[in-house]
Amino acid sequence: MVSLRAATRALRFHLDTLPAVFHFDGPGDQFLAESAFPYARWRYACADSLLGSGMGGTVVGALARSLFDDGLLWQWIAQSPAERRRALLGSMLEERDRICGFLAAHQVSCPNLARWFVPLNGITDLTGASLEALSAPSLPATEELLDLFLASPPVQPAQPVLVGGGIEDLLKAARGMLAMSGLRGAVMVLGHAGHGNLLGMQSSLAAGGVPGHDLRADHEALFMHVAAVGVTVTLLGVCAAVPESWPPEVERAGFLGTLMRLAEEVVVAARAVHGLGDPKPPVAGLSKVRVKDRSRRLRSEAVIARGDLLPDLGHAGPVVPKVRKYDDFVSSWVTSPWAHGVPKLASVLAYTSAHSTFATVMNGFDNHAAVTSVFAARMLLEEAARFTWLAQEVEDEEAFAQRSTRYFDEFRARKKKTIALFSSNGVARAAAAKLFQLPDSILEGPETVSKGRRPLPSIDEMLLQLGAPYPEPGWLPVAYSLLSQVTHSTPIGLVHMARYREGILSAHEVSPEMLALTLDVACLGSARLLGMSGLILTHGSDEARQYAFGLEERALAVHDAARLVHWLD
Repeated sequence: MVSLRAATRALRFHLDTLPAVFHFDGPGDQFLAESAFPYARWRYACADSLLGSGMGGTVVGALARSLFDDGLLWQWIAQSPAERRRALLGSMLEERDRICGFLAAHQVSCPNLARWFVPLNGITDLTGASLEALSAPSLPATEELLDLFLASPPVQPAQPVLVGGGIEDLLKAARGMLAMSGLRGAVMVLGHAGHGNLLGMQSSLAAGGVPGHDLRADHEALFMHVAAVGVTVTLLGVCAAVPESWPPEVERAGFLGTLMRLAEEVVVAARAVHGLGDPKPPVAGLSKVRVKDRSRRLRSEAVIARGDLLPDLGHAGPVVPKVRKYDDFVSSWVTSPWAHGVPKLASVLAYTSAHSTFATVMNGFDNHAAVTSVFAARMLLEEAARFTWLAQEVEDEEAFAQRSTRYFDEFRARKKKTIALFSSNGVARAAAAKLFQLPDSILEGPETVSKGRRPLPSIDEMLLQLGAPYPEPGWLPVAYSLLSQVTHSTPIGLVHMARYREGILSAHEVSPEMLALTLDVACLGSARLLGMSGLILTHGSDEARQYAFGLEERALAVHDAARLVHWLD
């Protein structure tokens, strides 16, 4: 692990030396392409900073998954940049239309929708009203990009290509670094972490570590392997898509050659820990590409007229004191998960991971690590919705038992599917199962999945239930969709990770709307997780009950301040 962390840090320091170049007067897709690498580099640096910090271990997995998706996207764009770069504009409109659909379906008002869609006014044309944007294709879905990657297995080029090679050769070499046996299984492990679910939280069950806080070594290695190659391929793809944006003062061949060498050092160190071997030859006739049906029928609200653009006047400052008070209350009472008997693992992880993930929000939202707060807040919101569904009406023992079976069956089935994907793609079943093996101190639960199991409700359905006390319950599905723009690196998410004021672009600053929403749902999600898990762990003690009420009260105070900035609910 020492060599892995040294290699991870060396790559980060090298990436930090490359200046970012933006063309404010160019087309919208050029600016979006130029924004992709600084955003990827930012997330990689944050992932590296979280390693060994004693908090937010699972958030590293969420950051790694987003970088993996970025790498797939930018190697696809690089194959035909003149044609495919325009799809950034098409997907921008597609995502806007999807958000408009959520607003309409859930009857949610959003008076500042123009700010959500165009937070950077004055840089380039991001209204979506141009013929170029309206006629642009859309980017492939993540599943399609993965299928395309696996359908064309990488060929490892000769080593001399790494020094002085062209972009196409370097991309081929980088694809070889990403290739590993059981890649689909690895992607599922990353997805578990990214969604903050029960399997994802188990990434933090390190032998001798603090549950919910520290990463187990094999998962850290897998996460940083993928993150390092993801950020590398993103830079290479951006070089192919916008070659005019390379800083003239940096010698490109030398910089990229060093980049490839450092990324390879991360991969070698990571493979020695996670144990996933080289990819096996694909089985002929089994490669299928899942193509998403795309019909371009845009709602009028997805296209912003220039007269509707709103100035960047919002400020999340008034929200911060409320969040600080909430944070003080979070630490005002704690309980040992083992103080009241042998607890269920799910309750322990809900409690400890909520503390860890919320601490990640608080330690990052007002500094260079602000992007981690958005990832962490989305994870808290999603798991709070699941846990609320699970623990509702806990007094009804029969109903609670049925929901518990359904809940745990979901993750038993996911675990079984992931191991099967590993073992059917060149990874020994024992090696795959080892990735899910719990420390000896934790008693393994039953592994059998109920016959005819029912999947969990959709995340929208559970979020609606979580939002039931609010005037507009549907604001939470909309909030989740907006946060997802950041975690999925969409064009909408990119432009919310910068601010443009008085002719100056601050590339590592979250928009006030996104920051207010992040703080709002982080408090809401952590309040629900800490309150309900505390009650379960202490068997409904008076202290836990008062703590849960206090959390909800202070989270609502945060919401009252934040809604005046993000304007949902």
